[in-house]
Amino acid sequence: MIRICRSKVMSMQTKKCFKCGRELPLSEFYKHAAMGDGHLNKCKECTKKDVKARYDVKSEDPEWIEKERERSRRKYYNLGYKDKYKTTRSICPEGANISRDLRVRGYDTKGKEAHHWNYNFPFSVILMSRKAHKRIHQHLSAPKDKVFSTDNGVRIETQEQAVLYYRNILSGYGISEPLEVINLR
Repeated sequence: MIRICRSKVMSMQTKKCFKCGRELPLSEFYKHAAMGDGHLNKCKECTKKDVKARYDVKSEDPEWIEKERERSRRKYYNLGYKDKYKTTRSICPEGANISRDLRVRGYDTKGKEAHHWNYNFPFSVILMSRKAHKRIHQHLSAPKDKVFSTDNGVRIETQEQAVLYYRNILSGYGISEPLEVINLR
C-alpha cells in the first residue's frame, strides 16, 4: 500500500517565499531554471519590491544613469527601432510642433503630452500625462492612413470614440485623470 503524504502534494503546487514567509502558489514565483523546482525562491511581490529599491538607490548615481542611457541607445539602434517607429514629424509634419503651439496659446503643458488621436486632424489633440500617453500607445496599432487602430484592429474614426477607448485603457491601469480635448483650428 502506497501512502501519499498530503503535505508533499501541497508543496508541489505551492512554495514558501524566503523573504516574506508566505506560502503561495507556484504561479506567484518567477521561473528560474537554476532552481530545483524551476522557480525563484522569492515571490513576485518581494522580487518587485527589491528591484524597485535597487533602482531607487542606483538612480541617485549619475554615472549609472549615463550608462543606462547609453545601453538604451545601443538597444534602440541594435533592435532597429529607428525604422520601426516613425516620429510625428514624418507622419504629420504640420502637427509636429503642437506642444509649442499649445504653450503659445496659454495651455499648461508642463508634465503633459499632446496625443494626436488622428493624424488627418493635426490640430486636434488630447492633452494627458506622460504616463497616460505611454499606456495608451501600448494599446494602439501604428497609424495606417494616419488613423490609429485599437488592440482588436478597430479603426478609431471619431474623437469621441478615441476618448472612450483611452478612458477604458487608463481605468484598467487605475489612472483616472481628465483627458483634455483641444482643437486649435
